[in-house]
Amino acid sequence: MPPVSLMIKPASSNCNLRCKYCFYHDLASCREMPSHGMMSLDTLENILKKAFDFADGSMVVINFQGGEPLLAGKDFFRGFSEMLPRLNPKRSAVHVGIQTNGTLIDEEWCDIFLKNRYLVGLSLDGDAVTNILRIDAKGEDTFEKAYSAAKLLQSKKVDFNILTVITKPVVDNISRVYSFFRKNKFKYLQFIPCLKPLGLPKADTPESFYENGDEAEHMIEAEQDFHINSDDYEIFLKKAFSLYTRDYIDGRYTSIRLFDNFVRLAHSQRAEQCGMNGHCTHQYVIEADGEVYPCDFYCTDEYSLGNILDTDFAKLERHPKAIKFIEESLGIEDKCKECNYYRLCKNGCKRERIDLDKCTAYKNFFPYALPHLKRMH
Repeated sequence: MPPVSLMIKPASSNCNLRCKYCFYHDLASCREMPSHGMMSLDTLENILKKAFDFADGSMVVINFQGGEPLLAGKDFFRGFSEMLPRLNPKRSAVHVGIQTNGTLIDEEWCDIFLKNRYLVGLSLDGDAVTNILRIDAKGEDTFEKAYSAAKLLQSKKVDFNILTVITKPVVDNISRVYSFFRKNKFKYLQFIPCLKPLGLPKADTPESFYENGDEAEHMIEAEQDFHINSDDYEIFLKKAFSLYTRDYIDGRYTSIRLFDNFVRLAHSQRAEQCGMNGHCTHQYVIEADGEVYPCDFYCTDEYSLGNILDTDFAKLERHPKAIKFIEESLGIEDKCKECNYYRLCKNGCKRERIDLDKCTAYKNFFPYALPHLKRMH
């Protein structure tokens, strides 16, 4: 049985930041209930018991995300630590991760992460210049708090990755961003394309898409401040891969998750990153009140699978919406069937396709990159 994958949102969409590109804030605003409150320990216990029963000894992967999950409080996560072994009678292997903006991290949080062997994903878009879109509720810069959190995690020997959203400022300064991370010995990096709110057009969609021309001009101008198009993505790929390859050759390897997975695919192995194997998989995104969705990018009312308090994971796996969600990702476009690079691209994550056509970027990137990818291990 494949690992049971849970993404738990203990603080729902609640967050102490107001990042200008936050996709979950946009998703939540489209729901009848934007925030599902704060998760209780009783709800968490119900989730875990049913997850371990369903896993039946197989691996369970638990990731806490938000909003900002640390808003749920230290007692919530201490409670999680206490109940975890009690609810896992068949001793399933458990991997725990948490994604945070870092602004609340202190030594006590680090102790919680260490004790439970959390892998922390810390959101940081580079230095103070490129991190400019990550502001708090007062509109103030958050770079120093996030950077201080990274150095504290480092000093406490907590395992952590840096999560960077690929915006136009990041693309325009990717050498600077990479140099900043390398200088600070941040060795594990993830770069994620910036997503527009569901329903907005791609960057190259004509103005006629909108009913109101004035509104279109305003929205397109606002969106292009930081969202990327295919040309931007190609620039990012080529520049970032050159930096990655140079350090690999020089024996100063820094992990970039996207490129690490391209190495796997170039050697005919499966990618470990969601969205890189050509289809969706079962993932249970669980809101603070127990409402379940099939994917973090689709936590809207029409994709709800029900509430875990009223059902179980075996039924969720067979839910018609869950089956349809995966089936929708299985089709292969005609242009992909004849492409020399489909085994590396596989047309990517279906949510990202809505915003960004990566086809041209990849066709210009892979002829250069593939020989290098084949030599890496």
